Amino acid sequence: MTIAFDKNEEFFLLDKQIKEIPAQRKYDIPNDSLILYEVIRVINSTPLFLDEHIERLKKSTLLSGIETLETNELVKAITEFTKHRHTKEKNLKISLYTDKQNRKDYHVLAYFIKSNYPQPEAYLNGVKVELIPLIRENPNVKLENPTLRSSADKVIYLSQTYEALLVNNEGFITEGSRSNFFAIINNTIITTPSKDVLEGITRKMVFALASQNSIPIFERYIHISEINSFEGAFLTGTSTKVLPINRIGDKTLPVHNLIQKIIHHYNKLVEKNLVETSTKYNNTH
Repeated sequence: MTIAFDKNEEFFLLDKQIKEIPAQRKYDIPNDSLILYEVIRVINSTPLFLDEHIERLKKSTLLSGIETLETNELVKAITEFTKHRHTKEKNLKISLYTDKQNRKDYHVLAYFIKSNYPQPEAYLNGVKVELIPLIRENPNVKLENPTLRSSADKVIYLSQTYEALLVNNEGFITEGSRSNFFAIINNTIITTPSKDVLEGITRKMVFALASQNSIPIFERYIHISEINSFEGAFLTGTSTKVLPINRIGDKTLPVHNLIQKIIHHYNKLVEKNLVETSTKYNNTH
């Protein structure tokens, strides 16, 4: 696999060392590698929900047979790197790769990637999504999956929609190709059980915020036959944040008031976390 660096970037992080991006502007990862990754939104040089992302990467490594990830050293390197970049807002990708057969040794790359965020009006009016019959293998591990990505991107491009929702062999909607999915039925937020999806950081925050603000939310399987009963739906993710859906295929949906409540509380949480993260790691260097 070849990583092509963003043309606007000058540096990347390799095994906790800041390096200049080479003249060829690429980095080759051996084809027989297992690649785990995280994508962190960086705002004013501060990584959003940094501890939570690193904890999820740690979980992915353990589930993949890698037991030696030094999270404290990695966090320190990432915070130093993001300060070095002085970015206003952009996504940072962390790629940890190891040999599929011998998983004792690994390398960690961190690099800023081209980032596209929804326009402000999308959070008021929602976005369109399409369904795709596709399954994410080993959903609890954030693993590079070029086949899934290319299939979803093709559907998104051809349908001119924002995201593709994955539908399994039994007809249940599991998650988005790069997001988590929530539906609202009977004034209650519903989403697929965490064991069957890639449990996003924003998804976890939505559960916490719903609990704190007495908004009913629970996990259960959602069948495509239930779409006509949806009172609303939304996506969550690093780039997406909390984003309303206004159409699934041919089904038009309103932006439910519960979604706007979650958006409000989430934006407040983002502001709080950025201050806490900046204070915590500025004081440790």
